[in-house]
Amino acid sequence: MKRGAQGSALPSALAAVALTAALAAALADVARTELVLARARRTAAQALAAADACLARVIADLPVGWDLGAALPGPDGVAGTADDGVLAAPVGCTATARPAVGAATPPTRLELTIDAQAASGRRRLQALVGRTREPGAPALLWLADAAALAAPGGRTITLDGRDPRDPAARPWAAVAAPGDPAVLDAWLAAGTAVGPPIVAEPPPLAAIVARAAAAAGAGGLVGTGTPPPAITFVAGDLAVAAPVAGAGVLVVDGVLDVAAALDFSGVVVATRGLRVAAGARVTVAGAMWLGAPPGASPLLATGQVAVARDPGALATADALLALPRPAALLGVQDLG
Repeated sequence: MKRGAQGSALPSALAAVALTAALAAALADVARTELVLARARRTAAQALAAADACLARVIADLPVGWDLGAALPGPDGVAGTADDGVLAAPVGCTATARPAVGAATPPTRLELTIDAQAASGRRRLQALVGRTREPGAPALLWLADAAALAAPGGRTITLDGRDPRDPAARPWAAVAAPGDPAVLDAWLAAGTAVGPPIVAEPPPLAAIVARAAAAAGAGGLVGTGTPPPAITFVAGDLAVAAPVAGAGVLVVDGVLDVAAALDFSGVVVATRGLRVAAGARVTVAGAMWLGAPPGASPLLATGQVAVARDPGALATADALLALPRPAALLGVQDLG
């Protein structure tokens, strides 16, 4: 009986060993599969991140304006050539554009296709792009160039990007401009600002001037009383030597030189900058968009400048003269 029991135990032991080996092999296969899947997921995530970054960069580089038709002729700017629809994109990805289904002519919405590669992974996105709901850069001061921005004398600049209708809303940026944000940080440190600076494409000043010149009518700055909203266009410099007020859109195709008091509700545009003399004051409820000659500061103020966010004033200005908007992502689909 003892010898028989030992004989019958051997096959059971061998079966247990075989089962254990099979389980070990299966676990090894599972571990290898998990490793392969983890690598694949990491590669896919890297490719998706690269595609997202590419899409964000391409949208940021689309010019500020009204429609999006300027993006369609491609790098050569000539319609009907081989590069139509090709957009500038970072290394490692490509971007193409076509009018969205049902879009107007010229289109106000584009369908972008982004192909990105990261490591050994590839990813394709399809995105719908339009314009932002609110006009202009989301900033109180929108500058064409900040490289030569002069430091304000003392604490003469007050910028308040808070929404008076919704105190919990995110404040507008104090300043938006192309270039190094550190320059804007240093400039803001000398004044009083609620809202950090942001990097943005410059305002399309030449196009704004052309539209304002064609649309300007009766109305303008007044010395007394409540000014009616209007499109006020000045061809050349504007010198303010006595207190005036205005509302709507003020476009100065030159230097806005203030030696008294200027109160304005809406959008103030000066293609060659704003100058505020000592003892003078500029108060704007809305936004200011400023250009400057090469190497000059868009804002020179020894007097007082105060700009506060006013969505209502901005909406009134936009209703009078359609204002430019940055491109914005409206929707995106991952095509794998």
